Amino acid sequence: MPDRFLPWHPPEMLARGAGSTPSKTNPRPNVENYEFIINFFKNIGATKEANMYLRLFKKGNPSRFAVIKVGGKTLTDSLPVLSGDLAYLTNLDLFPVIVHGGGPQIDRELEVRRIGFAKKDGLRVTSREAVEVIREVLEDANRKFVEAIRVQGGDAEGIRTAVHATRHTDRELGYVGEVSGLELKPVYRAIRMDRIPVVSPVGFDEAGQALNVNADVVARGLVLALRPKKFILLTEEGGVRDADGKIIPFINLTTDLQGMQDRGEVTGGMALKLREIKQLLEELPTTMFVTITSAHSLIKELFTVKGSGTFIKLGSEIEVHTSWRGINRDRMRTLIERSFGRRLVRDYFQRDVTSIFLDPKYRGVAVMRKIAGMDYLDKFAVRKEAQGEGLGRDIWLAMLQKYPKLFWRSKATNPINTWYFEQSTGSMKFPGWAVFWIGLDNTKIPRAIKAALALPPTLVGSGK
Repeated sequence: MPDRFLPWHPPEMLARGAGSTPSKTNPRPNVENYEFIINFFKNIGATKEANMYLRLFKKGNPSRFAVIKVGGKTLTDSLPVLSGDLAYLTNLDLFPVIVHGGGPQIDRELEVRRIGFAKKDGLRVTSREAVEVIREVLEDANRKFVEAIRVQGGDAEGIRTAVHATRHTDRELGYVGEVSGLELKPVYRAIRMDRIPVVSPVGFDEAGQALNVNADVVARGLVLALRPKKFILLTEEGGVRDADGKIIPFINLTTDLQGMQDRGEVTGGMALKLREIKQLLEELPTTMFVTITSAHSLIKELFTVKGSGTFIKLGSEIEVHTSWRGINRDRMRTLIERSFGRRLVRDYFQRDVTSIFLDPKYRGVAVMRKIAGMDYLDKFAVRKEAQGEGLGRDIWLAMLQKYPKLFWRSKATNPINTWYFEQSTGSMKFPGWAVFWIGLDNTKIPRAIKAALALPPTLVGSGK
């Protein structure tokens, strides 16, 4: 990928502090918008959602929080819903960068004009006559998209010349282009003026010749340039679906993708899309998430912990150790103590363990022991900065694959207990403690509870 995809962004180009003057199209000051949202979430008891909003938007740069790629079919079938939600975002001082496709519209117009096209290796062979039709169709779609957002009370700006392109290396494809650079000044200008940038995927070479460029490739370039918190792909399918047609809620590309392909759970275009997403995430130096969802779920995906589409992350291999040998005990102590806000007892690393599920960067861990002849989760800790990445779920699932039947205890004041209740198949509360279990036979539960409550402390001091 050319260096021009990774431009330096002067802070004044995108930063809009809470004290900035509201625009005419967005009369409410930023800080009031944030407080409104946070108070709304807290009033309905959605603390997780409030924390997510703070983590993703208020503490970051609200003008560069997401790149959203809109498929052509979505643009046709779901424009009223999508444009309304985007208009709502502008009232929260949030301006996603949009890039749209137009496949169905292009196919329909080429058919009307009786312009045929061939395919080579699954790619459209684009004649000079066809590329002019493609340009017209996409520019028209861009104008209609912008107008729809304005009708709903938001503001947007169509950007139709942002993509610099060169002819595809396979000249037999005709006027098909590869992205060679992006002109981002119009994107910055739109955001400074409180408008959502809506980018058309038409590419132009140095001579001004239009080229047919894949919208997914343009979106990828924008992600590499802008480094957003989220990359969202809107499709009518609403997510990645398994062989039974059900949406797969979560995909760890590092651990799941190859197996999904081998089992035939994802094939063809979707398998290609997931491989391309994996390549994209591997190129980024920072952690980012990708979501494939429908236009009807956009706001839910942005502002809630559990969306209805497919959440995709690069993930990492979780190391599995059977003893403390080879573990950096200083880093492990720091991880656990910072997570719980308490000190480990001095002899903690002298106690026997059966398995340690560890993130190689020491951002999360699960420690297993054998207690009363049963598998016991002794410690589960994830660093705060990694909690929104799904790392805890990666470790949890790796642990469950090896230990489908287990039990553990947690201080009654531990804020993670709500999540533990959701994960467990049973639990009981006691003064000072809650005991949880997964998959245990009824005959073993009393013994597990008794053993958990009788265990000596592993942490000292006040905290979780």
